[in-house]
Formats: sequence, structure tokens, C-alpha cells
Amino acid sequence: MKVIGPENCLSCGKCLPQCPSYRFYLQESFSPRGRNFLLSKGLYSPSLDFCLFCERCSKICPQGISFPKAYLIKKAREKKPPIPHLQDSLYLLKFLPLNQNIIKDFKEEILQNFKEGDFYIYLSCGLKHLYPEAFFKFLGLLKRESLRPCIPSGQSCCGIPYLSSGYIDVVRDYAKNILQKFAEPKPIVTYCATCFWVLKRVYPLLFAEEKEGEAFKELSQRCYFVFDFLKIFLQKNIELENKKEILYHFPCHLNFPLTSEEKNLKNILGAKDFCCGSAKLSLWLRGFQREYAKLWKGELMGKFYLATLCTGCYLNFSFLLREPPKIMHWLEFLL
Repeated sequence: MKVIGPENCLSCGKCLPQCPSYRFYLQESFSPRGRNFLLSKGLYSPSLDFCLFCERCSKICPQGISFPKAYLIKKAREKKPPIPHLQDSLYLLKFLPLNQNIIKDFKEEILQNFKEGDFYIYLSCGLKHLYPEAFFKFLGLLKRESLRPCIPSGQSCCGIPYLSSGYIDVVRDYAKNILQKFAEPKPIVTYCATCFWVLKRVYPLLFAEEKEGEAFKELSQRCYFVFDFLKIFLQKNIELENKKEILYHFPCHLNFPLTSEEKNLKNILGAKDFCCGSAKLSLWLRGFQREYAKLWKGELMGKFYLATLCTGCYLNFSFLLREPPKIMHWLEFLL
């Protein structure tokens, strides 16, 4: 996979207003341009860790440079000591006082009924523990259309918490589990924007020089976000409630590039695509998300529901806001 390196940055500055952390700090080292300079010179700055992996910079860059990709390649070449990790990364939140009862129980026994099917469903941590109602609503839609998905049991987290912390070998372990679980050449449907980004864009990057590289490239090509899957394979447009008290939030990781179906939905629902500030644990420990929320809270005026498509965004909103608005997944408003 060809990645345009940070040394090719033209220093034009088009990326600056696109970058969430630069917009907040207004310091050159917190911009993609500044980070590209630091990375190309082998210099370290704490600002590197404030990259939110949103890839908004790559969308506007004349050279097509993605600082997150270049940074991840650098981190992948570093060796960090192994750390214990769970198959389900959200499980530990059940035991934290800040849980605020947002973690739901999910009984994997129901997956026994979905061992065979024409396409896969990737059960992200969020789908199981934050918004399972979205999963059941989608199953209802599939039943009405006489469709049967295959949902392998024992699926792992995509690895995004460890990716954000630089534990690339842990992410590779998760990736190999997913490759094994979704081995047959069937479409893979995802519901979380960040999981979709990791499976679609990050795994091929991390395994580009490994023997599994071609397998992960093929896996990437089989991944679809739920709306696009419905349109491409079922010729079905998704219908959601469209009420003024609902704010539909469009996560960063679905923006690259937007498909025609996503553009259509975004326009019909008047969805807002502000960055939530990411759910990176290292930034939570520094208080970044709480401060950054000042940039987007104004969008919530008069809204009773905030619907998003990303586990990280869902967590951020849940920890930072009190009802109203109630935090939900788009599919919970399926008609």
C-alpha cells in the first residue's frame, strides 16, 4: 500500500482549519503541517499524540498526505512491551464509576441462530454494549426482507483503543482474530464508523509488509458500512425518523470518501459532521475532550436526541453530556 510520506508536505496550510486539535490549540505543532515537519525530521513533540486519527487533513491535502497513516507506520515499527488485553474492550467499563449505566448486557447465545448466512455482521463492542437496540432493529429489517446474516461468535474488538495508545502488536492480534472469523468471501457489514475505518484502512496498512498483507487487502474490500450495504446489495434505501428534535451526527471516519448513499442521507437528515474530540484514553487523562466539547455543544440547542454512528463518539457524548439529549445510534430510529 503506497503511503505518501510527510516529507512531501508543501506547507500550503490548507489542512490547518480542517484539523480539530489545531482549531482548538492554534499552535503550529498541533497542525498536520507541523506534525508532518516533526515526523519528517524525526523530532518528538507531545502534539503528535493529539492527532485524533480523523484524517480530515488528507481530504484537503493537494498531495493526499495522511498524517495519521504516516504516524501509524512509524508506530508500527516501534516495539512496545506486550500488555494483557480482552477480546471485548468495553467490558471493563462495567466496573467503572463513570459507567453511568450506559453499558448494556449482550447475550451471545442468540448468535447460535446465525451460524450460516449470505453475508457477515461484524459485532463491534458498541453494537453489543452501547446500542444493542440498533442491532435488533436491523435484524428486524433483515427478517422483513427474508435475509439471513452470518454472525460468528467470539469476534474480537477491532483494536482501536490499543491503536490509539501505540500498541500495534495488540491490534495485529485482534486483526488476525477477525481475519479468521470472516474467512469466507462474503460481504462484511459494519455499524461503527471507527471499526469500519480500522478494518477498511488500517489493517491493510499494518500488514502491508507481512505475509497476510493480501488477505487483509481482500478483507478490506469486503467491508461495507450498513447504509451502503443495503443500497448496493439489496437496492434498498434506509428510512429513518426525521424530526427536528433529533440531531444526526456524522462521524469523521465515514468521510473518506463519502459514498453517494451517505451523501444523500447526510443531506436529507441535515446531519452535522463535527469532530467529537475522539475517545483516545491518553487525551481523556489530559482533559482534552471536556475542553474540546466547547466547540460543538452549540449544535445541540433544542435537541432531545443525539444520534451517532460511532462507538467512540457515543462514549464521548455519553460521558460529557446529561440528558437531554439522549445518546443513540442512527439505526435506533429505523422506520
